[in-house]
Amino acid sequence: MLSKTDERRTPLLVSALRLSYFTIGWNGVAGASALVASIVANSPALAAFAFNALLDSSASVVLVWRFRTEQRDPAGAERLERRAHGWIAAAMVVVGLYVGVEAIRALVGGSHAEESLFGVVLAALSLAVLPWLGRRKLQVAKGLSSGALRGDGILTIAAAALAAITLAALLVNSTLGWWWADPAAAFMIGTALAIEGIRVAVRHRFG
Repeated sequence: MLSKTDERRTPLLVSALRLSYFTIGWNGVAGASALVASIVANSPALAAFAFNALLDSSASVVLVWRFRTEQRDPAGAERLERRAHGWIAAAMVVVGLYVGVEAIRALVGGSHAEESLFGVVLAALSLAVLPWLGRRKLQVAKGLSSGALRGDGILTIAAAALAAITLAALLVNSTLGWWWADPAAAFMIGTALAIEGIRVAVRHRFG
């Protein structure tokens, strides 16, 4: 017979798994598509969005492992919780630094991105989906007291903000010809991601 705590936690674990599976599918496809589009259009902003989406998808793979383990072995899940939390923070910092460095190189080198209608559509669709997904993750994370899921929720909300920045950069570049808007947006994305990764790491270490 389940305790009252288990009765409350069990449906939250199911919700966490569903959200993680959805993230793997959505951001996996969106990230891979954006990465191809970024290569075709030579767009640092699209590349930054792609790496962030793929990072979010891979983080959700780790979380599936963590939450499925709790369903079988609640004691073992605590160790995975800390590992997942730390991995998500480290990945955010690494990807953020990489994106920031590539953006600086593009700005210094005067790299001009091509127009990308597909990139505009992809960023707009992500902007419609990701805010809801991120908020829902934070709600479930609060119920589970999961810092790892909370970090992933922040990552998803950051991805929504990055989708907005990417969309704006692509539109400005195509309509006004401001080539620097694309790498400048990528630099903003990389900096924000690295800073948030450091914050998540600090909460993981001292929280």
